[in-house]
Amino acid sequence: MKVTLLLACATVFFGVASANAWAADGTARSSSEETCRACHTLDTKKIGPPFRAIAERYGNDADAVAKLKKSMMEGSTGKWGTAQMPPNAISAADADRFAHWILSLNQHPAKPAAPTADASSHKMQ
Repeated sequence: MKVTLLLACATVFFGVASANAWAADGTARSSSEETCRACHTLDTKKIGPPFRAIAERYGNDADAVAKLKKSMMEGSTGKWGTAQMPPNAISAADADRFAHWILSLNQHPAKPAAPTADASSHKMQ
């Protein structure tokens, strides 16, 4: 009984503390997204990849939102090593919003292609 009570108190304490830390980035979190933090962090590898690494990998992929939503809702295997991501009980709307938030973390967007030799040798008239 004491162990159960202690575990319940610890869960509430650490859940509130971590929720406050994540709220600092200015985004609202749904309860289903709280599950993500069991395996993911913003910047460091835990069990799954950090959110910033996901943003960098998928940042230039036109289908990124759909791919991330599918992974969140259906789970995935083999995308980041041998770890398996289980399906999560997240609504399509929350998964969409969360996928957009993850992708917004991409600090290294694709740079425009450098001008070719032909284009740079022509002067504007």
